[in-house]
Amino acid sequence: MENILVAIDGKHGAWEALSRACSLARRVHVQLSVLLVIPSPARNLSYSDAQLEATVRERLELLLEAIKAEGIRINYFVTEGVYEEEVIAFVHNNRVSLLVYEVNDGDARGADRDSVSLRAIRHRIACRVEVVAPKKHTFNG
Repeated sequence: MENILVAIDGKHGAWEALSRACSLARRVHVQLSVLLVIPSPARNLSYSDAQLEATVRERLELLLEAIKAEGIRINYFVTEGVYEEEVIAFVHNNRVSLLVYEVNDGDARGADRDSVSLRAIRHRIACRVEVVAPKKHTFNG
């Protein structure tokens, strides 16, 4: 395994996928790449969508500093475009051996979107794909 990729879009983070990828990178001593895909500037974002994307980016950059401090070899890339196309291009151009992909655990629309997105990516790349779902938090009381 040479390079692990976690791709994140600006609307929601892939925090569980990032955590899993960090564990793998630490354990097998490989490089971790994090790709933040921002929608093309032609798409008009509402104020709340723009704020959400800024929050995701800020949180990601803070997490990356903490990950680097743990001694994990990490590269951070930001690109604009369509999420699936940017992930496919990155995999092809950067010798990615494993894509860690997080599926949405929320509503059915999000799950359907994730399923379509994952299929679109999976059929056009040659690396392995590990699918991660966010952990459900339960409270006993």
